[in-house]
Amino acid sequence: MKNSLYRKVIFGLLVICLFLLVAISLRLNILQEIANYSIINLLCAILGNSYVWGVIGSIIAVVIIYFAQVKYSKRMLKKDFRCNEVIQDIYSAIEAYVDISDKVPEHTKPSENEEYWVKRKRDSTQFYEFYKQNEPAIKLITIGFTYENNNILIESVQSCFLINLNFNLLSIINNVKNRLFSLRSRYEEVLEMCKNYESDKTDETLFTLGDNLFSLFVDLKFMTLYWNQLFDYLEYDPTYIRLFVKIYNSKYSIKESLRQPIEIQNLRVKEVNKAVKREMLLYKIHHFWDK
Repeated sequence: MKNSLYRKVIFGLLVICLFLLVAISLRLNILQEIANYSIINLLCAILGNSYVWGVIGSIIAVVIIYFAQVKYSKRMLKKDFRCNEVIQDIYSAIEAYVDISDKVPEHTKPSENEEYWVKRKRDSTQFYEFYKQNEPAIKLITIGFTYENNNILIESVQSCFLINLNFNLLSIINNVKNRLFSLRSRYEEVLEMCKNYESDKTDETLFTLGDNLFSLFVDLKFMTLYWNQLFDYLEYDPTYIRLFVKIYNSKYSIKESLRQPIEIQNLRVKEVNKAVKREMLLYKIHHFWDK
């Protein structure tokens, strides 16, 4: 990573401006003038009222409880074994889609005086060829996005969070649920149409298959976007899990660890957990100025 000159410059300017602002305020007695201003006196009188403080205290308490509940729910949701398993499977599907996303074909521009059916056949052919070349990956991605156990995560998010108070989260959940049905049905149609095309090899079947394949690729693209948005909200970081597995495997053998008593296994997990957190903290410190 490259060091960010922008961050360094902005940070330096902010510090300089802060010192200048404090120096000017002390030199011109601005703080004393503000304290003597009539509006300040009025605010002091209002804030001195016990009823006002009671209302403000209630509002602050509600806000603190809400954000504490959201933070706690995020942490406990990611600790749940079933939800964590679902999250890892979906994230693996996201990574698999990213690997092939640059190769996904688009509709081509028609050349001059080219007939419509010629262009459509060319587009449908390239969609079909791309699908056949990446069929195992597309199958795994689709299963990862649409697996029935994914409903566990969606239902857990809906039950854990005060979703009606967060319209952004509500929008993400609705997008995922709507696209789930579309992707499941679309993939089944593609499988059936592939069998039909491979048996009859007609242009009409190819055109229909090409249209459905293009829609399938669009569904996969948006499903990747929606699941990513949900994971960003949950503050899911795959770095921790990968680093944990890497450090644990470098120190201990999994087969050997499974033969040990549960007390020793827990001690090893705590030891590796501390090492992972230390590595992540050092990485953040060393790359503070990076983009």
